Amino acid sequence: MKTWLLLVLAFAAGLSGMAVAANMNGVLAYISYHLALPPPPAYETVSAYINLGNLTPGESGSVSATAYLYVNSSGYFKIHLHDEGFEHVFSNFTVVITIGNQTITLNLHRDEASVYLIPGNYTVNITVYYTVSMNPHGPPNVTNKPLITIKPAGEHEEGHNNNTSYNNQGDNEQGNED
Repeated sequence: MKTWLLLVLAFAAGLSGMAVAANMNGVLAYISYHLALPPPPAYETVSAYINLGNLTPGESGSVSATAYLYVNSSGYFKIHLHDEGFEHVFSNFTVVITIGNQTITLNLHRDEASVYLIPGNYTVNITVYYTVSMNPHGPPNVTNKPLITIKPAGEHEEGHNNNTSYNNQGDNEQGNED
């Protein structure tokens, strides 16, 4: 009977010791907040349609088209060239995009860039320079595949655009790093 009583007392002492230990490891502070971020830049696009026509191995050429961009609020925008699979079709695929006084060059090795735009209506000139590989392989027909997209850049990307662009005079301009 004594062992039974000793077991009950030991168990009760253990429980009270755990309760004291739990109170000693309590939370010292809590934090709450709501981060109010400005909305991403608003914009609308009118797409350009680029048709390279019938391609033959080794063929080179260029095609130009015009798109329109309407920007309602200032911000950084990421421009992305969707070149997936092009390395099997083209030995050279370069796209030169002019928006306002900024020129961006994208290709098979550099497929995205960021640009800062202020509110306004932009005529976007797009020129594609290409050379078909001598032994191209891939889908034989491509119709209205998205080629270039634009979207607001995430806030963490705004000050970190190490992109080189060229103004209308062909002068090299380095992107700002903040």
